[in-house]
Amino acid sequence: MRSEAELEEQLEEWLAAALSSRRTVAPLLAQCVRLSAEQQRSLLHWLPILSRINPELAYQSAQQALPQLGQLDEPSLGLWLTAVIDRYDQQGLQSALLRLREGPLRLQQRQQSLLLDEVSALLHPFVTALGGRPLAIAASDQPGAYTNTATLFLPASLDHLPTQAGNRTLYQALAAHLWGLGRFGTFFPQLDAQLQQFPDLAQATRIYLVLEDTRIDGLLCRLLPGLARHITAWGQSRLLTPAWQQAVQQLIAPGASAQQSLSLLPHLLGEAVPAPLPCHGLPLLQPAMTTLLKRIAEERQRFRQLLGASLERRTPLEMPLVAGHTAEWHPPEEGMIFNLQLEGQPLRPPDELQLLTRSIVQDLGQMPPEYLSAAGAADYRPGVLPVRQAQEDRHDFTPAETKNLFYYDEWDYQRNNYRKAWCLLCERPIAPGDDKIVQETLQKYQGVWQGIRRRFEMLRGDDQWQRRQLHGDEVDMEAFLHAWSERQAGQEMDERLFLARQRRQRQVAALLLVDMSGSTKGWVNQAIRESLVLFSHALHHLQDRFALYGFSSMTRKQCHLYTIKSFAQQSLAALEPAIAGIQPLDYTRMGVFIRHATHLLNQQEAKTRLLITLSDGKPEDYDSFLGGYRGDYAIEDTRMALLEARRSGIHPFCITIDREARAYLSRLYGPARYVLLEDVRQLPLRIADIYRKLTSG
Repeated sequence: MRSEAELEEQLEEWLAAALSSRRTVAPLLAQCVRLSAEQQRSLLHWLPILSRINPELAYQSAQQALPQLGQLDEPSLGLWLTAVIDRYDQQGLQSALLRLREGPLRLQQRQQSLLLDEVSALLHPFVTALGGRPLAIAASDQPGAYTNTATLFLPASLDHLPTQAGNRTLYQALAAHLWGLGRFGTFFPQLDAQLQQFPDLAQATRIYLVLEDTRIDGLLCRLLPGLARHITAWGQSRLLTPAWQQAVQQLIAPGASAQQSLSLLPHLLGEAVPAPLPCHGLPLLQPAMTTLLKRIAEERQRFRQLLGASLERRTPLEMPLVAGHTAEWHPPEEGMIFNLQLEGQPLRPPDELQLLTRSIVQDLGQMPPEYLSAAGAADYRPGVLPVRQAQEDRHDFTPAETKNLFYYDEWDYQRNNYRKAWCLLCERPIAPGDDKIVQETLQKYQGVWQGIRRRFEMLRGDDQWQRRQLHGDEVDMEAFLHAWSERQAGQEMDERLFLARQRRQRQVAALLLVDMSGSTKGWVNQAIRESLVLFSHALHHLQDRFALYGFSSMTRKQCHLYTIKSFAQQSLAALEPAIAGIQPLDYTRMGVFIRHATHLLNQQEAKTRLLITLSDGKPEDYDSFLGGYRGDYAIEDTRMALLEARRSGIHPFCITIDREARAYLSRLYGPARYVLLEDVRQLPLRIADIYRKLTSG
C-alpha cells in the first residue's frame, strides 16, 4: 500500500502533460487513497501505459475508472482499457474517449467473454490451413458474422457460451463456416438473377442462405471432425418441419451443391425458417456479391495480362509465336498444379498465374475459354487490405503513393496487445544501379563460385533413374542384355530397354529480406550486394523459387519495402541492376517487414517456405512515442512477428554481422535459427552455403 505522498508524486509524473492550474491530481488522489492495495496496484499498472500513449487519455481513464474499481476485478479492467487503447490506435482520441465512457463489459460477461483480438493470431493460420484464396479477418460492423468472400467479418467479442474455451471454439466454427460459404460455391455470378425470379426476393434470399448454411455444415463435419461434434450438438435443439428435415438430409449428403439448394427453395417458401446455429453468420448476400463481381472482372483482366506476358517470355517454350495460336487449359484435381499448353507444347505458368487461376476456378467452377485470350500489360495489382480512410490523421506524414500500401498491426509488449493498423508499408521498385558489380563479383569470386555451383548441382541432382522404360534418355544396358538373352533363347524380347530420368521437384520458396538501413554504409553494403549476386545466381541455377526485398523505415508511417526480385520474376536480367541499386537509407523497423514477408510467402504453394533476414544490427526506428522503436519494444515486436510467421508454417532464419547480436537473437529466432558472422567479408562466401544447409535437410 503506497502512502499519499507517493501516490501524489506518481500521479503528477504520469499526468503532468494533461494538468493545468485548474486541473490538478487532487480529486484523483482523494479517490486513490481510499482504494485497497490490490485496486491501487491495478490502477498504477495501467496509468503509465496510458500516459505513454496519450496523457489526456490517461487522465480521462483515471477519472472514469476510479469510481468503478470497487466493482471491477483486474481482468475486467484490463479488457475495458485494452478496448479503449485499440480504439485510440484505430480512430483517435475522441473515439477512444467515447469508448471509455461506454464503460466496462457487463458483469455477467467477464468470465466467459472473449475478444476477437485475443484469438485473431490463432484464426489467421487456421483459415490459411483450410485452403482456397487468402482471407483477411476483421471485426464485424454488424451484430453478427458475415463474409464478403475476401474478408471474414467476426464479432469483436463473443460471450454466447459460458466459458472462454467454448467461445474460442465458436470463433473457429464461425471462421470455418464463413470460409466454407466462399470456398464451396454459395456465391456465384448468376445467383442474383436466379433469386430475382421469386416474387419475394428477401424471403427467397433468406431461405437460400439457410439452405446453404446446412450444406456447408455437412461439408465441415466431413472435413473437420473436431468441429463436427460441436456443430452436431448445436443443431440437436433445432426445430425442423418435415419439409426442412427432408431438405437437410439431401444437403448434408456428399455431392450436394448450391444448385441443389436453389432447386429445394420453391418447396420451402411456405415453411417456417429454422433458427440459425451459433456458428452461422448473418444472412447477408450483397457484400459477398459486390466483392465477387468486382474480383471476377479484375481477375479476368489480370489473368489475360499474365497469360500474355508468359507467352511473350516463351518459358519454357523456345518457339516463335504465330498469329492465331491459342492457349489450352487443363484443369487438375484439387491440390495439383494447373498446366497450360500452346499448340500441344507444355507451358509452365508463373506462380502468380497459378494462384490467380485457382481463385478464378473457385469463383466460376471452371476456366472460361474467353479468358485464354492474352491481353496487354496494365497496372493492376491486388493488395492484402484496402488502404484505410483514416477518420482522424494524427500523424506527421501522408504517403504520396496510392498503390501497394498495406497497414499492419504492431505488438506492444507493455500493454500485452497489438496496436491496430499501426504501421503503413509501401511496396516500391528499387532504383536500378550500375550492374557492373555483377560481373566484378563473379570474377572476384570465380574460384568460390565454381565450388558453390558444384554443391548446388549436388543438391539439385536428387534425380532418380527409372529402369526398364519404353522411352528414355539412355539405354538400360542391364535390360538390353537380358532382352538379348531372351531373344537368343527364342523368347519374345522385352521392349523396355531405356533409362528415364525422373526429376524430383524441389518444393521450396525462399524470401530474403535485406537490411537497407543507414548503418550498412561502406564495405557492409558492398558485401551485401556481392552476397546477393552469388546467392541469386546459385538459386537461379538450382531453380528454387525465391524473392529478394530490401527494407528501410523512417517512423511507422514510412516503412518502405523495395522489390529487388519478386516470386513472379523469372529472369536475372532485371535482377542484376536491382542488386546494384541497393543503398543504405534510414532505420530498421523489423516487425512490419517480417509480417509483410509472411504474407508474401503464404501466397506461395511450397512444402518448405523460408524467410531469411540479412541484417547488420538490432531492430530500431525513429518515433516520438515511447522514446522510439528501440530496445525491448522493438525486440518484442520483432519476436512476435517471427512467432506469427512460424505459426503459419514459415521457417525464419537470420544472418547477421552485429557482434552484439547474441544478446538478443536467441530470444528472437531461437538458438539454432541464426548465424553470426564475425567478419563482414565472410558474407559473400557463406550465404549460399547457409541456404544449401537450410534446404537440404
